[in-house]
Amino acid sequence: MIVECQLSGIVRRFYNKKFFEVVKSVELIRIIRLDVEKGTKLGIAKFICNPGYSLNDIEFPPGADILSVFQESGEESILLFRGTAPSSYQYFSGFLLHEIIWTTPTILTNDRIIYSVIGDEKSLNHMLRLTKTLLGEIRDISYEKATFGPYDLMQTLTKKQQEVIMLAKKQGYYQNPRKITLEDISRLSGLSKATVAEHLRKAENRIMNSLLAGYS
Repeated sequence: MIVECQLSGIVRRFYNKKFFEVVKSVELIRIIRLDVEKGTKLGIAKFICNPGYSLNDIEFPPGADILSVFQESGEESILLFRGTAPSSYQYFSGFLLHEIIWTTPTILTNDRIIYSVIGDEKSLNHMLRLTKTLLGEIRDISYEKATFGPYDLMQTLTKKQQEVIMLAKKQGYYQNPRKITLEDISRLSGLSKATVAEHLRKAENRIMNSLLAGYS
């Protein structure tokens, strides 16, 4: 689902006034890692500045760190960034990202935000209700069937879920017959059997929901 909405005061308060004087648009190109629990995001984004401004003029909001500049040409820059939402916003982030997958395109301008999410009908309807409350008035909505590659599926999991499911895969847990038990994974990971089982269950559930998004 791709949604275009008017930028609300709640979102605007996250950015200082000069940010939008300098920045014309921000486009999220790739989400590398997203940790909903900690409110952190690692990604690649394209910044386009207004005429007469450059990357050096941007005053980034608190919690935003530029890790690397891949390309800079006049008013356009492509950056590797890490963002951490303030504690007051992390509460809302949990609701906005519950049972959905944040993807691209995601574009931010002075007066609007375009975002893309993947999920089942119930989750998407929930997201639309929250959008009206938190992000702003909805201007346009479009839908399309989701497609995934292996990397996209993995980035929908938490870091710990990724670690546990990759360990299980590597050690033969998903082979038939299984070459390793939950007790073995528990011993190798240093986690309790119950914790391992919970991580695998949640990871498997999210992967299956993602694969079957859009199907009844």
